[in-house]
Amino acid sequence: MAGRSNSNPQHDGSWIARYWWVAPIVAAAVVGLWLTGAPRASSTGAGTPAKILPGYIASVATVAQEYTRFQGKVFQMPEVEQELQQANDRVAAHDYAAAASMLEEASKRVAVPVIFNNLGVLYAQLNDRARAINAFREALARDIDYQPARFNLNRLKGFTSRDTDPVTHEIEPNDRPELANPIAVGKPVDGGIAADTNDRDYFRITTPPAPRDLISVEIAARSKTLAPVLKVYDRDQRLLEWGQEVRQPGATLTQYISPAPNTTFYLEVSGYGSTSGEYTLTVRQLKAFDAYEPNDDIFNARPIAPGAFIEANIMDPDDTDYYSFVAPHSGIVTIDIRNRSASLIPALSTFNPDKSSSGFGPDIRTPGANLKHVLPVQEGQTYYIQVWSQSRTAGAYSLTVK
Repeated sequence: MAGRSNSNPQHDGSWIARYWWVAPIVAAAVVGLWLTGAPRASSTGAGTPAKILPGYIASVATVAQEYTRFQGKVFQMPEVEQELQQANDRVAAHDYAAAASMLEEASKRVAVPVIFNNLGVLYAQLNDRARAINAFREALARDIDYQPARFNLNRLKGFTSRDTDPVTHEIEPNDRPELANPIAVGKPVDGGIAADTNDRDYFRITTPPAPRDLISVEIAARSKTLAPVLKVYDRDQRLLEWGQEVRQPGATLTQYISPAPNTTFYLEVSGYGSTSGEYTLTVRQLKAFDAYEPNDDIFNARPIAPGAFIEANIMDPDDTDYYSFVAPHSGIVTIDIRNRSASLIPALSTFNPDKSSSGFGPDIRTPGANLKHVLPVQEGQTYYIQVWSQSRTAGAYSLTVK
């Protein structure tokens, strides 16, 4: 699968580039101004904008922006939008408990920082410090520098940013998912498996924003006595197939996974057999995606110009790439896929301007082989193509439509 180029504001170090939309929201919260996106009064009220609860961001547009950033998809969920507006109405009526309940439901489908920030503000208003911290932690797990949450943690009495920071050394007890230590991608954490206690350590991590990427999970034994074991659970604590174990004490375990973006997982670390000792756990984002991601469905097909030379990749067997182009003339265009790997078995599907299927390219069976296909087109019409792999292969390729 593929991703953004390094020029994307998400990846640079500029706070202004990343959070251009935050400044006016935070400023409004500070001075208690009235915002366009603020919740309206209920139908029984005067119909004038309701005053925002300080630190609460009522703009549905902000939710939509963050959903696109973190999920890589356009926000098209009318029912969730309705839930958000109903929560805003409850805030306007000072019914913070009801608003929090509505946002909890919305967060299950749209897990973006702004919703968790708002939950943190509401729980703080309800004097539920534990839930407030957990909500702010969920916001910062998705963006460690998320300024609205940082602002609120520093503003609210009895809270600090340190309350939600990921750990760098395990904090006991953490022997079950409910007590999992929060950790961050790229931040190593030291831990230890105690001897003769059936010890196990749980950690909670959220994958980076879209596009989907390859992630490495490394458990490096720092004791010659520990043979590490890894188990991975989803947000609902269901065991996944990404577990791994090593049986050699003192060894390093490395597992590669490709989960969906902006998704929470639990990692369980233990020792094989009765082994024990210290270790360092590190989760890394490998940035294996190409420059055209996310383009995993036809609605997110990346436009390409006829004649342009495109370099991309099928990141893993679950990856697929969609492109669109405008036919430069009526007649025949040639779609040329050149293999840039020795492993990929390329496959091609084509689609009409109405996105209905128009057929497939030739059936290639040899790893590393190229693919060429001709497609009848009408000048000025938009056509779609899908590049995928056969036999669960992966690898780099180039693409030209001419």
